[in-house]
Amino acid sequence: MTSPAPHDVTVIGCGTLGTSLALALTRAGRSVALADRDPHALARAVFRGAGTELAPDSPPAGLVVVATPTAAVIDTLYEAQTTGLGRAYTDLTAGNHGIWDEARLRGCDLRGYVPGRPRLAARPAGPSAGLFAGRPWTVCPYPLVEPDALDAVDLLVRTCGAHRDDVPPGTRPSTPIPERGRR
Repeated sequence: MTSPAPHDVTVIGCGTLGTSLALALTRAGRSVALADRDPHALARAVFRGAGTELAPDSPPAGLVVVATPTAAVIDTLYEAQTTGLGRAYTDLTAGNHGIWDEARLRGCDLRGYVPGRPRLAARPAGPSAGLFAGRPWTVCPYPLVEPDALDAVDLLVRTCGAHRDDVPPGTRPSTPIPERGRR
């Protein structure tokens, strides 16, 4: 695995978290490609300046961030890996304590996958480039992960102004993560 370029990220999922992440990255000067199954969500994120639409012939990104609802993370990760969308992968899901096992069972390449999740104080009202600034970001580095993948996620966390909080596999972070519909 080659070290990812500091400006090369693909974000899959243009909801509040995915768009906020992309806005933070573009504000920091990184090039962001966006993908979403909902063309309206994708168009809104592009309109906000979060990045550009992922082109079918795009080269592999240094880092692919899966920012889909929890139920779609594993299938999205698997599809992104099998199409060679990137060199390293992470997600923004609240269900990290068991997601690695699900990824393993689905056949995902675990050497380049680092489960992660920014921990927010409250459910955000809408996308914001500063959403992650000063917040803890749970990272779950499993034993199989390659150092370059972990480095790419670490750079992502720092670029967003968050601080990395490693959590051993199978445990939950100490700060609760708001679920959809809760405040």
